[in-house]
Amino acid sequence: MVVELVASEPTRVTRTTYSVLAFDDEGRLDPNRFEKQQFALVESVVARGLASPHDDSNQAVVDATARFIAQGGQWTPSPAMARAIDEAALEQ
Repeated sequence: MVVELVASEPTRVTRTTYSVLAFDDEGRLDPNRFEKQQFALVESVVARGLASPHDDSNQAVVDATARFIAQGGQWTPSPAMARAIDEAALEQ
């Protein structure tokens, strides 16, 4: 979450992303899994940007590995939960 501050006071949320974090058996964050999901997310976004709009080939097979790995690390809260998170970040 990116929160804009004015005079050290939160004024608005400018960017929010939600992730699912994995923990090991001892309750520690698994940074390797999170990193793998983040790299896969970037790879899937970059791959879409590099696709040629003039490519007329009908490819029957698409490597969606990165998309599925990235998807495993994403979470979408309900609108009420997202609003509560924003309000907490803005100290409301």
